[in-house]
Amino acid sequence: MSFNRIAPYFERLEKIAFNNQMQCCRTAFLSELPCVKKVALIGEGDGRFLVELLKENKFEKIHYIDSSEKMLELARKRLQKFSSNELSLVEFFHCDLMSESMPCQNYDLVVTNFFLDLFNEQGLKKSISKIAAACEETAIWLYADFQISSGLLPRVRSLAWMKVMYVFFRVVAKIQSRSLIDPAEILESKGFQLRALREFQRGLMKAELRQRI
Repeated sequence: MSFNRIAPYFERLEKIAFNNQMQCCRTAFLSELPCVKKVALIGEGDGRFLVELLKENKFEKIHYIDSSEKMLELARKRLQKFSSNELSLVEFFHCDLMSESMPCQNYDLVVTNFFLDLFNEQGLKKSISKIAAACEETAIWLYADFQISSGLLPRVRSLAWMKVMYVFFRVVAKIQSRSLIDPAEILESKGFQLRALREFQRGLMKAELRQRI
């Protein structure tokens, strides 16, 4: 699985397909986060969420973890407008969770935006287990992704979108999954209970705030 090929065009394609709705979904709970020490952004891509996260100024350390060198390069470029103090908060890791371990432990907050939908069932369990094992006992997990909408017409629309997107990303990025798998049961088995939910794009996308209790 590699997003190097599509990385330079990802933002443009996203906005053509969904305008700004994916970014709204990513950032839905940013203003509601408490101050935490250590953050892991996993599979975060080109850095747009990172920019918004740094504006909140609630964190002591941010680990930016991605398997795509091109995405990491784009994220670094986006940070050029920040001060050296803000830049010192961020450390980048080229890491593939399917074959490598998390680069560190004791995270208070983990973020997986439009990332967990890339994996088949086995890969999803493996990735979530690795991430959860690196979290503190009361850690927060922010999760934004696609879902199958409720209602007849929205459901038909979302299923059509899923089919198109999975075919596309299997060709250009060699992702594992052929269809969307809801990670809720796996997240809950690791102690991450749902605290808040918001939907976007007529139910096609959702943002969840989960926390270990």
